[in-house]
Order: sequence, then C-alpha cells, then structure tokens
Amino acid sequence: MRPFRAVIFDLYGTLIDELMHPEANQLIYDRKRDEMADMLGVDRKKFATEWSNASHQRMTGGLPSTEAALRYICERLGVEPDKGRVTAATELRLEYSRRSLAPREGVVETLTTLRRRGYRVGLISNCTEEVSRLWESTPFAPLFDNAILSFAVRLAKPDRRIYELAAERLGVASNECLYVGDGNDSELSGAERAGMTAVLMRAPYDQEDGNRESWDGERISSIAEVLELV
Repeated sequence: MRPFRAVIFDLYGTLIDELMHPEANQLIYDRKRDEMADMLGVDRKKFATEWSNASHQRMTGGLPSTEAALRYICERLGVEPDKGRVTAATELRLEYSRRSLAPREGVVETLTTLRRRGYRVGLISNCTEEVSRLWESTPFAPLFDNAILSFAVRLAKPDRRIYELAAERLGVASNECLYVGDGNDSELSGAERAGMTAVLMRAPYDQEDGNRESWDGERISSIAEVLELV
C-alpha cells in the first residue's frame, strides 16, 4: 500500500467524457457552438475561432460569466446582439454543459469507496463558468471533500498553485496525493512538479490528441483501477 491520504481527480476525460473526444462528442460540440453563433447572428467560423481564443479567459474568470464571454466575442466580431439573443445562447450552453456532466461507468462507486476507506477525495478541473454555476446540482457535488474549479479560483492547470490549493483544502501534504487525469493541459507533469504522484487515465474508446501530454508513467484504463493504486 502506498502512503496516500488523498486522491485528486481531473473531470473532463477522466470522470466524464471529454467534450471533443471521442469523435461523436466533437460533432455534438461543434453543432452546439454553431447553434450559439446562429442565435447571436454571427459567422460560425469566426465565432468558433474567437470562442477558442477566449478559452483561457473563460476558464480563469477573466470573462466573469457566459453572458460576458458571448458579448465580448460579439464585440470583437463587430456585432451588438440584443439581450434576448445572448440569453438564448447562454441557456443553450448551460443545457449542453448540464448534459455533459454525466459520470462515466464506475465513477460514483469508486469515489464512494475511496471516502468509505478514509481517503480524502478532491477534484481539480479546468472549466468555464457553466460548470461552476451547475456544480452543486450535479451528481458529483456530494462525492468530493473539495472541488477546485479553475473559473472560481482564477487559476488553471498546470499552474503549481492550483495543486497546492487542492492539497491545502483537503488538509494533506502534496506528496500524500495521488492525481488522476487524462493528460490534458500538461496536468500530469504539473501534478508531479507540485509533489504529487500522477497516473494517466485513458478509457479504451478514448484517444490521444494534440492537447494531451505524452506519458511514460503509470496508466489505467478504468476509474475502478484507482482502488488498486491506494
């Protein structure tokens, strides 16, 4: 048994499907983004570019709400949408986010077992305002001792401070934490630089892509395998 006192999870691509992987998710993501552009009355391709360019600001609170993000993008595109259009596009994004926050198979059981065994269970997610707004109504909220959402804390992985904050809020030292993630945003190497032990989680139907770091360390293919690591 390893001397872990806490297990900290990534959200997208780990506990739920990544929004743009597998390919079917990418198609849904693109369709919903295009619908938002249509509601706002802007060019789809230009909206997609600005939406992507604003991702870090949307994840770290630089744009304080979904509505603010949409207005910012429209302003950059030279469009001034009325309030009704912004509200409709925001609601579309919220509903899409709500549907995406569905636990993968075995997640609820694994997190429940970890807490029953006495481990502190945490989350660090690079996420936008929609997740922060919806979090308490999701099936995940009662499963964690603490959840660090980048939008709320204005930090994003792989910034060392976000890992240190997670350990602090769980009441443990960083070297007592196992971090589990799919490798997006250099999160695994970021966790190890902060003193944690990192393991790659990659579902069998998932895939490598340009945003995921290469990883030569330990890896698992199902969330239940975490129980064998602690």
